[in-house]
Amino acid sequence: MHVDPDFAEEFPGSDALSAECYINICHTGDRLLAEINRRAKASFDLSASAVAVLAIVDGATEPITPGMIAERAIVSSASATSVLDTLERRALLVRRPHPDDGRKIVIDLTDAGRAIIDRVLPGIHTLETRVMSTLTPAERAQLMRLLSKVQASAATTAAETPAPLGGIRNVPARLGRRNSRGKDVPSTNGKEEVG
Repeated sequence: MHVDPDFAEEFPGSDALSAECYINICHTGDRLLAEINRRAKASFDLSASAVAVLAIVDGATEPITPGMIAERAIVSSASATSVLDTLERRALLVRRPHPDDGRKIVIDLTDAGRAIIDRVLPGIHTLETRVMSTLTPAERAQLMRLLSKVQASAATTAAETPAPLGGIRNVPARLGRRNSRGKDVPSTNGKEEVG
C-alpha cells in the first residue's frame, strides 16, 4: 500500500515512507492473522483468539490464571473471560482452584483441548513456513532485525503519556470537501489545523 503522491504537501512534517511502512506492517499483520483465523475457523470452528488462548495454556509451565492469559494474549480481562467461557462451553478447557491460593482459579486444557492444539500448532507453523518462504533465510533474518527495532520503538512510544493527535493538514482539492472551519478548501495549499 502506498500513500498519495502529494502526501508531503498534504501532511507537512510527516514522512511518506514512514507512513507507508507503518500502514504496511499493520496491513500485513492483519492479513497474516486473518489467514490463521480463516483456517482455524474452517478446521475447528475456533477464532484466532481462541487458538491463542489454547496455545498459551498449553505452553504454561506453571499454573496459569485468567489474568496471566489476558496479559500474554495482550487482550483485556473481559475479552479473555469471554474466550475462556466459550472454550469451557466447548469442553476444551476447565477452570480449577489454584493449588496454592484458594481465592484464585487456574485454567487447564481438557484432553479434547490438547488434541486440537496438537493439530493447530503444527498447522500454523506449516502456514508460517509457506508464507515466509518467499524470503531467503538472509532476508528473514534481516526482517527479524528490522521488526525488532520497530517493536522496541513502539514499546518506547507506548510507555509515554499519549500526546493528543493533531497537526496541520493541507486538505487537497481532490477530496472536494470543506475544511473543519466550514470553508471551501482552496484548490492550492489550503492549510487546515487538525486537532
